Parts: sequence; structure tokens; C-alpha cells
Amino acid sequence: MHLSRDALKQLILDKQLVTGYVDLDGQLTANGIDVRLAAVIEIIEGGKLAVDKKNNKPPKLGRAWVLKGYEDRLLEYKIGNIQIVEHGSVMLEAGKPYFVITCEQVNTPDDHMFHIHARTSLFRFTQSTLLCTVGEAGYRGFLTFVLVPFLKSEIELGMRFAQFTFTELKGKAQYDAQKQANYQGGKLF
Repeated sequence: MHLSRDALKQLILDKQLVTGYVDLDGQLTANGIDVRLAAVIEIIEGGKLAVDKKNNKPPKLGRAWVLKGYEDRLLEYKIGNIQIVEHGSVMLEAGKPYFVITCEQVNTPDDHMFHIHARTSLFRFTQSTLLCTVGEAGYRGFLTFVLVPFLKSEIELGMRFAQFTFTELKGKAQYDAQKQANYQGGKLF
């Protein structure tokens, strides 16, 4: 069962299902919550995904732009040029992939999961696609996705770029109980 606005709002207020929002009523939609852009990180060279995860190779990262107050999102990564922005935009190059990170964090209970969708304004105004997956039961932290602009465009830090919708599961599951749960808390890799 997908959660409606009222059911979602109640879980956010009572169980801190989503934290870090600035305007809950403004960010809630009919059946989800819009999330904002905390950081944009250039990906300048692809990595490697291997059968044995010890052979994985992370991609090489370039410049990064982070909204003031969200610098903690990038602490673990080797990024040489981090620009902290209080208000402002990032110019996106056509065809270049970027990691994008949310301001908001989730605290998903064992009997819920969430779906991640690009807001239509993201592709209408920036001609970009957002590559993402599902949020698993028991996942806690901020989220990272890949953004690929088809044309040169511009995106403002702090803007609403994605929406989460939540689904109640029949039974309980737990992200930490699966064989590989490497990204708890919002790790890039």
C-alpha cells in the first residue's frame, strides 16, 4: 500500500521517517515528499564493479559544489576542489555524469520501503535524467544518485529535484540483514 500525504506526514512527525526538510507542508505532495539538492560532484572517470567487492574500483571524482551546512556529505571522499555555496547554481556540462546528494535523510522502518523519482521540473528545465533505485526497508541516511544532463544547463543547490514515495510492506525486512548492505548512512562507495 502506497502512503498518502496525510499518512506520510504523520510518520514523518511521529517516527522521523524523513528528517532535514525545511518546509514539510511545502515539500509534501499528494503521495510523497520532495527532497532538495545538497551537493553536486563531477564524475571524471568511471570505476569498476567486480564480482568480488574487494576488486571494485571507485570512479575518479572532480570538482564538487556543496550547499553550506551539508559539508559532512563529502568528508570521506578524495575531492580536491570543493566549493561551499550558500546560494547559487552549478553549471552542468552536456553528457557529463554527476553524483547528486540529498539534503534530507530517511529513517525507513522495517515494514516500509521507498521509491525515488525525478521531479518533472528536473527534466523539463535542465534536460537531465536522474538515475536511481529503490530505498530498502531499514535504510537510514541521505541518498546519492547520478544526474546526467543531455544539454548544457544549470541547477541551483537547495532546489527540490527528486521525490520519495513510501510503500508499506507486508511483513518486515531489514537492510542490514541482507548479504551486502554497504551504503547505510549515505556512503558513495
